[in-house]
Amino acid sequence: MKQIFQRIYQVVTINFAFAMLLIGCTQETTRKADWETHFTDIYFVNPTYGWIVGEKGFIVHTNNGGKTWNRQEVATEEDLKAVYFTNLKYGWVVGDNGVVASTDDGGRHWYLQDSNTSGMLRDVFFDDSHEGWVVGEDNYIITTKNGGKTWERQSYLSDFPLNEIWFVDDQRGWIVGEYERILHTNDGGNTWQEQTTRHQFARTRLVNDNRRVIFVNENEGWLAGTDGSIFYTQNGGAKWDMQDSRIPNINGHVKETVNGIHFADNKRGLAVADIGFITFTEDGGDNWRLLDSVTENNLMAVQFTSQTEAWAVGWHGTIMQSTDGGNTWTMRSGTTANDLENIQFTSENRAIAVGQRGAIVVSEDGGETWEEVDTDIWDNIRNVFFISDKEGWLIGERNMIAHTTDGGRTWDRQYAGAEHMLNGVYFVTSKKGWAVGELGTVVHTADGGESWVPQTPTEFNSLKGAFFLNEKEGWVVGWPGVVYHTANGGLSWTSQTTGTFNELYGVHFTDSNHGWIVGQFGEILHTKDGGQTWRFQPSGVQENLNKVYLADTSYGIIVGDKGVMLTTTNGGAKWEKQESGTENDLLGFSFSPEGMVAVGRGGIAMRYSIDTEQLPVTLPAVAEIIETPEIPEEEVTVEEVTYHWDIIRRATWQTDFSDTYFLDEHTGWTVGGGGVIAHTTDGGKTWLPQHSSVEADLYQVMFVDKLHGWVTGNRMLLRTEDSGKTWQVVKGVLQNFRRINTMQFINPKEGWLGVGAAEMLHTIDGGLTWNRQRTGMNENPIVDLHFINSLKGWAVLRERLDGGAREGGVILHTTDGGDYWKVLDNTNQPATAIHFADSKSGWVVLTNGVSIVTHDGGVTWKRVLSDSDSGWPPRRIGRITFQDHQTAWALGGDGRLFITRNGGQTWKGANVPQHESSVNSGIAAEEDIDWLALWLEEEGESG
Repeated sequence: MKQIFQRIYQVVTINFAFAMLLIGCTQETTRKADWETHFTDIYFVNPTYGWIVGEKGFIVHTNNGGKTWNRQEVATEEDLKAVYFTNLKYGWVVGDNGVVASTDDGGRHWYLQDSNTSGMLRDVFFDDSHEGWVVGEDNYIITTKNGGKTWERQSYLSDFPLNEIWFVDDQRGWIVGEYERILHTNDGGNTWQEQTTRHQFARTRLVNDNRRVIFVNENEGWLAGTDGSIFYTQNGGAKWDMQDSRIPNINGHVKETVNGIHFADNKRGLAVADIGFITFTEDGGDNWRLLDSVTENNLMAVQFTSQTEAWAVGWHGTIMQSTDGGNTWTMRSGTTANDLENIQFTSENRAIAVGQRGAIVVSEDGGETWEEVDTDIWDNIRNVFFISDKEGWLIGERNMIAHTTDGGRTWDRQYAGAEHMLNGVYFVTSKKGWAVGELGTVVHTADGGESWVPQTPTEFNSLKGAFFLNEKEGWVVGWPGVVYHTANGGLSWTSQTTGTFNELYGVHFTDSNHGWIVGQFGEILHTKDGGQTWRFQPSGVQENLNKVYLADTSYGIIVGDKGVMLTTTNGGAKWEKQESGTENDLLGFSFSPEGMVAVGRGGIAMRYSIDTEQLPVTLPAVAEIIETPEIPEEEVTVEEVTYHWDIIRRATWQTDFSDTYFLDEHTGWTVGGGGVIAHTTDGGKTWLPQHSSVEADLYQVMFVDKLHGWVTGNRMLLRTEDSGKTWQVVKGVLQNFRRINTMQFINPKEGWLGVGAAEMLHTIDGGLTWNRQRTGMNENPIVDLHFINSLKGWAVLRERLDGGAREGGVILHTTDGGDYWKVLDNTNQPATAIHFADSKSGWVVLTNGVSIVTHDGGVTWKRVLSDSDSGWPPRRIGRITFQDHQTAWALGGDGRLFITRNGGQTWKGANVPQHESSVNSGIAAEEDIDWLALWLEEEGESG
């Protein structure tokens, strides 16, 4: 049964005294990060004793194998970049502004050393407790022979900053740096020679910044850096070969940066990257495998402490541990320091806060305790808005909009069409809302976010916040000091003069006349005439003010940076500073009947509660579940038209059919635009519509038996367990992808979907839950895939060749059900379809019509010469359907059909008569044409 949510408005009195709340309240920190810093490096001298360094002079230490971590004090607040220990006593840290500090007692005491430089120092290495080297942005090396009592500069070595130094023994060492700099010494660092990763084959690739280097012996080493790069040498750096790290590119055409790499031996290695990516190898890097991560925070360093144990650290206080050699990871840092940008109470006790790197945290007890929500969102979330206790939206980076109907447990992506960061969101009903962002972006929805239309003002400013009184009247604010007002729901906007050029962050109106705006450098603006005139109100502070709320024209509250909290009881004539209990920036707040919770930098949550009485606040409406009856099926008459051996059936409904699937000569289904699904049990002579419950375009259909089937559509997957009598939308991660590109199920429970950037989803329970599988190849989607059992499968995708000058393809293979994909081969043309008869015999059709085949599981491929007398290949191949390993149908972009019965050696054209409903090209496929019925009729089968 379909469920819809109807808003029930709660009318409550808003008249409470903020003085009582803030003066007579209980004040407590209910959420605080264990470490409010970005960690940058980690070093263990053995599995028990280790150190981590980070920004703001952070040094933390464990003496029990990471069970607990304690801070060690050093007399600096500079950001620390690297740490190194030669034994349990002697260690060094380096960082910004030439900071070098050393310890001779395991870190109980740290002493600053004179480094003889003020540049940023990025790495440190000691051969013993006396001789050491430091590299950094000043393009030279500083060395010591006495444990750092004195440091001397070596001669000028590089035009660009140097990032890391590593010695494999007392003579042989390497340094890596920006613009692919590699330096090597054979004499203990007295002289250095350049090495390069550039070879003739690599002329067209991007220039990499080398970030890390490690050698396990004098010959074998790896370096890593930008664009997901990992290079390997087996001859001491005389020649470096690129390895496929499988680190994906999320934010454009460049892969995420590899910030750390470490090897336990010459086979088992780990590399960590931005956005929490971890890649792993057990064969020296011949094959890297992208692992499931427990964080979206940038990871900066990784280290094996044994063959089975490894540690990784990163931004926002992230500490992670693996106890199975790097295969799986557990968060060990407790609460991470991801900033929380905003918060909203959805009921009396339930609050949801959102923030950096996809942070979503929920409290069920009024803000006393918090639980993190696991999602596939890794962009920074800027704001959240709930219209009921169940339904809400969040917005953020890269034009991200996500929607929930279960109170924030699961989120489905929505698409607004722009590509800029969104900063503010506001809904007045469950259907009508607005989102605002960079470059003057304003988008509006009238259908709950199913579609968004632009309403951008004429100027391309940075918009930070929005507030609407009703469906017609609203305001948006931003930089430089801009305020726009609409009286017609955003159809047109009027600029209002503020008299400031500061950034404006928050806006709130109590009625059509009275409003307040807060912003940069303590800015407060107030209007009594709907914004025709804005006047300054003195705040008494210089910190940025981030959010404002007025209960009526008298009582109000503002929060800002450095823990600033201001209240007024006279409409802002006087704002009084209150003690917030924190020095962290406060970015958002929300009220419940028990008090208020504010959130901010470092993931902090502050709870302010009163025990004497409840505050009469307005909460989101309670969503009511209303059941609607099923729509009965109606039989639709079908007109049969026969041309030669071709059968073209024109249904009475007008839609573009995109795919057809027949289990046998009698039973089949077809899908098309507008959510249309039709079913036949007599070989296509008559068709009955099936109620899909959606209006989205449907693209692909398949069944594994007469009961179990699936249909893909526009950002959705439908499934049935009763031959299509009822279709259910599969919820969850699927809606976070723009399109499901391909699909295969091998039984009612197990199947795969090709989605996203070279990614797949795998299910073993019929689609109730999905496991995300990343190939780590590139930003292009999986074109086609084929599994012969639960373990062995193949996939093809497109790839840019010759530095992006032309398009080719990649053939992938998995032997573990898709958790790890190995590159079998590259193709000079993109592939359009793949099929395997068994573990040895495979067939790939390229977009230029060429077939390539393998008889050894894909180790080698041979081109099949095709007969072109029949017009093969067409100018564009829209879709290929394999009947078996010898027989396949191909639909050309010009509407022609082709068949091969010998594995692509010859293709025979099928001249389908065209009529007023002509054959569509591409994935929209053929309109009103059943091409399996064509094949059955031509073969002489029944139906």
